[in-house]
Amino acid sequence: MRKWLRCAWAIAVCFAIAGCWDIKSIQDVNYFTAIGIDYENGRYQVYVQQLDFSSVAKSETGKSDRPANIWVGKASGETTTEAIIELYQTTQQTVFWGHLNAIVLSKKALKQGGLLGVIDSIIRFPEFRYTPWVFGTEVELRKLFSTRPFFNLSPMNSILQAPEKNYEQRPMVAPMRLSRFVREIREPGLTTLLPSLAVTSHTWTENLKPDSQLELNGVYAMRNTRYLKWMPAGKLLGTRWVVNRSQGARVMLKDRGERVAALQLSKPKSKIRVSLHNGEPTFRVEVEAAATILELWKGNTEAELETMAAEEVTRQIKTSHLMGQKANADVLGLEHHLYRFHYPVWKRLTSNGSSPLANPVLGEIKTTVRIAHSGMYKLKRSVPES
Repeated sequence: MRKWLRCAWAIAVCFAIAGCWDIKSIQDVNYFTAIGIDYENGRYQVYVQQLDFSSVAKSETGKSDRPANIWVGKASGETTTEAIIELYQTTQQTVFWGHLNAIVLSKKALKQGGLLGVIDSIIRFPEFRYTPWVFGTEVELRKLFSTRPFFNLSPMNSILQAPEKNYEQRPMVAPMRLSRFVREIREPGLTTLLPSLAVTSHTWTENLKPDSQLELNGVYAMRNTRYLKWMPAGKLLGTRWVVNRSQGARVMLKDRGERVAALQLSKPKSKIRVSLHNGEPTFRVEVEAAATILELWKGNTEAELETMAAEEVTRQIKTSHLMGQKANADVLGLEHHLYRFHYPVWKRLTSNGSSPLANPVLGEIKTTVRIAHSGMYKLKRSVPES
């Protein structure tokens, strides 16, 4: 009996001391932080970005003492999985996918089709999540992945890895996570606006030398998995009031070409209403927003500024709708609204989703803007005319 107790005790001790027998040190693992997919000559070109996290660790000043090292790998294959396996031949160490935070699809890959298969092959890795940001691009992927942010900061602080910080300050193109992207390209009657990532060297210089930085410059419109067209951000300002309403936006008010004021519109709320005439739908859009005065150059009254702001928002919505019509892209989500709330009509007009809704008719746009804050400057004061 005593002998069996000793054996049981020895086995219990072995289990206790072997709990972390397969743990790996941080320097023994390769961490993939972004993956890019291109398509050329009938083969998928896969690019991966990996970082040395020891080189991006912060010093006592809060920044790294030297620029972060970035490695970009490339391999090709008939499928994305085949290309990734090709990469494994030269990764030297175990690869960890848990830190993957960005997926970039080239324009060629978007046009080629088979997008669901590409995404499916990536998310089957057990360490992978649905949280990475997704972008489209025309930039060569090796160049895009090698772009570093300012001040020797970690590439994890760039727009590629953390676009939401930039969007909070300048809400032009809403970033998109993989979970939303997969959901939207499967949703009937919905046009997906995939953010477009570019590299620009015209804005910043370092010691008088051009410093390339990332920017979100537009969207790739897609209906389900079918590529439609790239559209610049400046032509889609109206989507901020109807589609991407989580952030407010700044609007410039002008009268006959002369600037009057700049307002920050926040908490926009919108509704789409459908009316049927001879079986054909007409869409009415209603938008409400609160405003804060940022700049004031003319002595307009509060009511005049509210009216001008409402007219500007209405103009932006119309411009975005017309831009989308030229590309056969429903950028305001009118067809999807018809699908959700008037399904029999949508089913009849689209042949049960096999074809897009032809030229959605945008009717009245009713916009209401209320100035909630005028700032330190009181509107009742007289503004000297120039």
